[in-house]
Amino acid sequence: MFASDAPAPAADFAFFREPLKQTPALIGQWRAAAKAGSGSEAWAQFIADISERFFKGSRKQRVMDALVLSLDILPPRDRADALACVLADGVEGNAAVEEFWAFVGMERIPDADKARVAELIHRYGIGT
Repeated sequence: MFASDAPAPAADFAFFREPLKQTPALIGQWRAAAKAGSGSEAWAQFIADISERFFKGSRKQRVMDALVLSLDILPPRDRADALACVLADGVEGNAAVEEFWAFVGMERIPDADKARVAELIHRYGIGT
């Protein structure tokens, strides 16, 4: 059902991951929101849109968990921006990265972005 390189807990989010993989417009919205940054209207709208469409009635924590476990669906060059947004989005984003980073890992980040991601992981105290 999942690509062998999908993060192990991602199976719990198939209801989000599978439609995301098949909807270029949704991936484009995520990419644009991540480029705009976590404090942007684009990011707020993206979170509101996916919350309404996929996570109706769920806590924000579940949304952030799904985003972290779906980073591998984004083009590699957009993953650092998306991770930065999740981390900066509050305690829920921070908790999601803390819980699932071991499953996502640095190997899914392009070499050009590894230093930036390592700094983000350090700054937000992930894994400490």
